[in-house]
Amino acid sequence: MSAGPEVSIIMPVRNEAASLDAALASVCSQATDAPVEVIVVDDHSTDSSRSIIELWAARDKRVRLVSSPRRGIPQALNCGLEAARGRYLVRVDGHSIIPPGYVQALVDHIRSDACEGAGGHKRAVGRGPFGRAVAAAHGSRFGIGDSKYHFTQRLELVDHIPFGAYVTELARVIGGWDEGLRTNEDYDFDFRYQQAGGRLLFDPAIVVDWRVRETPTRLAHQYYAYGRGKFTTLARHPSSLRLRWLAPPMLVGSMTAGILLFRTTPGRVLLAVVGGSYALFLVAGAAILGSRVGGRLAPHAALALGIMHLSWGTGFLASAGMEVPGRILGFPRLRA
Repeated sequence: MSAGPEVSIIMPVRNEAASLDAALASVCSQATDAPVEVIVVDDHSTDSSRSIIELWAARDKRVRLVSSPRRGIPQALNCGLEAARGRYLVRVDGHSIIPPGYVQALVDHIRSDACEGAGGHKRAVGRGPFGRAVAAAHGSRFGIGDSKYHFTQRLELVDHIPFGAYVTELARVIGGWDEGLRTNEDYDFDFRYQQAGGRLLFDPAIVVDWRVRETPTRLAHQYYAYGRGKFTTLARHPSSLRLRWLAPPMLVGSMTAGILLFRTTPGRVLLAVVGGSYALFLVAGAAILGSRVGGRLAPHAALALGIMHLSWGTGFLASAGMEVPGRILGFPRLRA
């Protein structure tokens, strides 16, 4: 073994004081044979996050505080990538909890030459009734489509992994994370990583806990941003299109058309058909999720599903409305 770290864990942080201690405790208690460094990148926090990082750095020499000169998650990640000394890098969030064997399991897959990137299940965790309903929606096909890292039980190559491990040099070759994206930067990174020859392996035995938004307002903001980011990623990489991405914007577009044309018979029919079908979908989805997490959470689940779908679809259409005309007229590409 060389004297330097083999693995660089990169953690971008902005105002994560409520969960940062637990996240760093899980990172620093990793049981691994690889020398590790923990690069915590402060993204202009205004709470006590920076003080928490400084305390950890003072008592654990593996922890390094890096200040990002530019605001944004991709910018913070690239600061961490620039500072990384390890052969491999692992991305972790300041509100995520990783089990003790997480890093070892990811790195072992890459060491075995089975892949150039590895990740596992992203298990959503909520505290209150609404949060638990959101977590159930995240882990089902009703809420997030067919992203395999939420529910599949097979070891297989996939198009995207959450909080994965990568080869540091290949991450640098592709230019790191796209700083023109405010959301969906991980999917964009994975897409370009695979284009450069990086195979991504999903292992269902590896699990990371990720805390969901606990209020309807915060969930709506989150999914609106996700939808905007997805369209921007699609505009950059048209071949990445998945048909499931079109369902939420088609839903929002159809319902909006029905409302605008409500004074006409076709408009009322459209709204009745689309709105009625979607209401039945929400009832069925909430009932199934309620059977898994408790019937009293079914109304929360219906609300969570509706917010996720409609906010995502609205964000997607809003991004399209701003970017498509600019592309047609030859204007510069907009930020997500």
